[in-house]
Amino acid sequence: MSHTMLHTHIDTEIDAQARLVFSNLGLSMDDAITLFLTKVAENKNIPFSVDLPNKETLAAIEDAHNGKVHRYTSLDAMWADLDNE
Repeated sequence: MSHTMLHTHIDTEIDAQARLVFSNLGLSMDDAITLFLTKVAENKNIPFSVDLPNKETLAAIEDAHNGKVHRYTSLDAMWADLDNE
């Protein structure tokens, strides 16, 4: 079997956390990526659910990016506000 070299940029913290999980499973990063790509090729799909956000969620994300969010001083204040809706 021939092989292909992949080069990718991954957040350092995500990389470290993933490597720890893989290590605990007895897998290398190469093993894990090969497993993932094998499943994608076999199933012609990503092997886990990837849901697109609905319009309401997209609007909330946009508001958060633009700083249009309500901040609470405590969880009790947040729950009280939600109870009043």
